Amino acid sequence: GEPVAKTEKVGSRSQHWLHRDLRVRFVDKQHKGGQYYNTKMTIEDVLSPDTCVCRTEEGRILEGVKEGMLETLVPKVEGNRVMVVLGPQAGRVGRLLGWDRERNQALVQLRRENQLVELHYDAVCQYTGPNDSDE
Repeated sequence: GEPVAKTEKVGSRSQHWLHRDLRVRFVDKQHKGGQYYNTKMTIEDVLSPDTCVCRTEEGRILEGVKEGMLETLVPKVEGNRVMVVLGPQAGRVGRLLGWDRERNQALVQLRRENQLVELHYDAVCQYTGPNDSDE
């Protein structure tokens, strides 16, 4: 029995959420002496399920960024576009209609079925990609 392999398959954390055109927050305090800690950036390319290339707001490219160094960003403005990054609707794009800050929930209107869903903040992320994807 190799318990390590088993937990990777079973654990829901094994669902990766990195996707091009997501706006994320860099949360790794150790990376490059904390130079990027708490800065916002956009995922430019996904190299593997847990590794990506990011572009900072100043236009700097960071390569080999691990999923664990990032967290999702929920927009502060209603009507902004978001992508569902975890759960059965992962990959779907919609509009943010509101928040329930006490429950850490975002109210999202998914495009195709005009469906309203409440999702945990960790399951949605600001999306800056082309308008036509998934609409």
